[in-house]
Amino acid sequence: MTILPAAATTAVEPQREVARARWRRLPPSDIALILALTVIVAMILFAGWIAPYSPTEFDGAAALTPPGWAHPFGTDEFGRDILSRVIHGARPTLLVAVCGALLGVGLGTVTGMLAGYAGGRTDEFLMRLMDALMSFPTLILATLIVVMLGSNAINVIGAIGIVFWPRSARITRSVALDVARRSFIEAAWVRGERHLFILFREMLPSVLNVVIVDLSLRVTYGTMLSASLSYLGIGVAPPTPAWGLMVKEGQQFIQFASWIVIWPCVAITFVAVTAVLLGERLRQLLAPSDRRN
Repeated sequence: MTILPAAATTAVEPQREVARARWRRLPPSDIALILALTVIVAMILFAGWIAPYSPTEFDGAAALTPPGWAHPFGTDEFGRDILSRVIHGARPTLLVAVCGALLGVGLGTVTGMLAGYAGGRTDEFLMRLMDALMSFPTLILATLIVVMLGSNAINVIGAIGIVFWPRSARITRSVALDVARRSFIEAAWVRGERHLFILFREMLPSVLNVVIVDLSLRVTYGTMLSASLSYLGIGVAPPTPAWGLMVKEGQQFIQFASWIVIWPCVAITFVAVTAVLLGERLRQLLAPSDRRN
């Protein structure tokens, strides 16, 4: 058994006290946000350990059981536990939403910065291309892409990314136009820096706050879009649980077994609100770091 010296022990205790004091100083909204994120991450990573039942196992004797002690969220027409299906449905729904949002915001950030930095014909061409993509309704464009390429997770992620690309590009460009006229961009250009260096080392940090907030909104929209595609039958295929698919399967029982539909909708709303609040909090934390002129 290793015994720490007295000096080391006395050094550790103040650090623990500082950590406890910082935790106590957190506002209730931050604590609630941390708990919400913990729940979401746990559902994605540890669904197999925290779900009380199998999400696909049939139990005819427990079919359409209302919420109770044995089944807190009730069961569906096949006796499958709704709580377990909601927990297991987080991974296919949210991974598609987050990856699609990252793809769309990444493409949009690069396109928006390039348009704002280059200006002229390059800006005009890129923005007309973005306008052409934005002319399609979101759900229709995503559905068209998935139907043409095939219904699988990779194609759904690509469809969500393409849908979000022009919207993120427009937002980033609006900020990049102002950043491109700042003195530190002109100084980098006079020094002979390469265009890629100016874009990603000089301009990107100045638009990062907007990108982070936009990403949080895209995760929100991506969750709803992923659920909508599953509802239309072109996302995750049964019997794999996904929140949109659960709503579709349970809609015929909504009059006398509404819990089948309610709980997946609650999960979608919970994730959407959490993503928006997280983006706003990150924007507040990162705002003081942008002091460049």
